[in-house]
Amino acid sequence: MRRSEDTEQQVWESEVDMNPPKRLRTTETLTGVKEREVEKSTVDVSIVMPVYNASCWLDECLQAILVQDFSGSMELSVFDDASTDDSKKVVEGWRERLEAKGISVVISGHNSEQPKGVGYAKNKAICQSRGQYLCFQDADDIMLPQRVRLQYEASVLHKNTLIGCRVQRVPEGSTERYTRWINTLSQDQLITQRDYLEAASRLPAGESSQPMGELHHMERW
Repeated sequence: MRRSEDTEQQVWESEVDMNPPKRLRTTETLTGVKEREVEKSTVDVSIVMPVYNASCWLDECLQAILVQDFSGSMELSVFDDASTDDSKKVVEGWRERLEAKGISVVISGHNSEQPKGVGYAKNKAICQSRGQYLCFQDADDIMLPQRVRLQYEASVLHKNTLIGCRVQRVPEGSTERYTRWINTLSQDQLITQRDYLEAASRLPAGESSQPMGELHHMERW
């Protein structure tokens, strides 16, 4: 079942400074042209999307990314986790349309006999991204047109936060119990649930899903 993000934003505080000055790991001091090159190499938001055998959902997912009303710069960072269907080909088929809208596309993956898990694929997609903020998207989900804009605006107003949202199930009424639970978590529960899922996603072959469509600040080194 797929879900789309509701417009009501949920913000919870983090003790970590998620809006530090941007830095780059280098052996020399950044000045002049080099600083401008670093600035040009980043985008405002990277949509991070691990993919595994998702070809039947990707068209709707990518169409929703295409029509985002966010006016800043975006990229789509995809890592294919050894899909046996044509997921990677489907994403490649959207490259021209996305780039025509100003959304740069980065696609990579591996061809191992077995997938390495959503945590592995997500981390790989993060490593190849260049956004100041990371927007996590599941390949079988649909985001509403205002999702990136609203979450980005909230992140600018609340510097030391993680930004999430409620979800809607498609078709309506499916997994009603899960939907009710996920949309009524307290702020303390949100932090606990996020920490648990992030720990699970770091397992080499772990399967996990993040219930909230999140936006995270990313410090670039």
